[in-house]
Amino acid sequence: MFTRLGDTSKATIFAVLVLLLALAAALLIRVLDIVGGFGVVMLYMSTPALTVLVMLLVVTRDGYTREGWKVLGLHRLGLKAWWIAFLAPLLVGVVATAIVWATPLARFVMPDDAVSQVLGFFINIVLSTLTLSLGEELGWRGYLLPHLLSVGWTRAFVLVGLIWAAWHMPLIFLTPLYHSAGNRLIVVPLFVATIVAASFFFGYLRVWTGSVWPASIAHSSHNAAWGTLAAFTVTSNPVVLNEYLVGDNGILILAGTAIAALWLSR
Repeated sequence: MFTRLGDTSKATIFAVLVLLLALAAALLIRVLDIVGGFGVVMLYMSTPALTVLVMLLVVTRDGYTREGWKVLGLHRLGLKAWWIAFLAPLLVGVVATAIVWATPLARFVMPDDAVSQVLGFFINIVLSTLTLSLGEELGWRGYLLPHLLSVGWTRAFVLVGLIWAAWHMPLIFLTPLYHSAGNRLIVVPLFVATIVAASFFFGYLRVWTGSVWPASIAHSSHNAAWGTLAAFTVTSNPVVLNEYLVGDNGILILAGTAIAALWLSR
């Protein structure tokens, strides 16, 4: 359709389309009053990958050549960064959670299904890397980031992070499925800041390796870590703990992610 678009034009069209798809998915969830389920999560998290297909096959038609698909970074494994992608988000989660275990707000417990929790953590990373996380990362680090690098690494990482954060907003504000607890005046700024910090960490992995796989692994490691660590934590203040301090985007997770991104940049 538009075969002569520049990189920033492609990135702009992608951003508009993916945000519209996210809004449509959230409205569908709201209208149907869906309260959860893997299918719903898969529907929403696959919208970036679906937008990539629309861009490659309909808008720019780059997908009708082998070179057009190479921009996504699927053809390279990026093996040299896998250990960082796996360990860094896990370490951030463990250290952050250990800090709150040392306070009166929470304590460590050994659940009866501890072995299953640990095993499930590793299974979750493998499955999510190949499905849910990849569905997002094909959009953010696979397609969008390479088309924004011409504006400079720092600006590209910030822009991808802000678009990535905006993509979550319909899910947060229109459905009860994501961050429905806590004061949104606190949760949303923490969430956006953490997403932007993660955009730098994931972005460095992508640029360093030329592959989208390390970013997908890091994404899965982050999601699996905070979910599993919650099973080893007892607290009388779950909102304070899971929304403001640790969990997906608490202040300690934000700080740890920013430190990890700074370390990787050097």
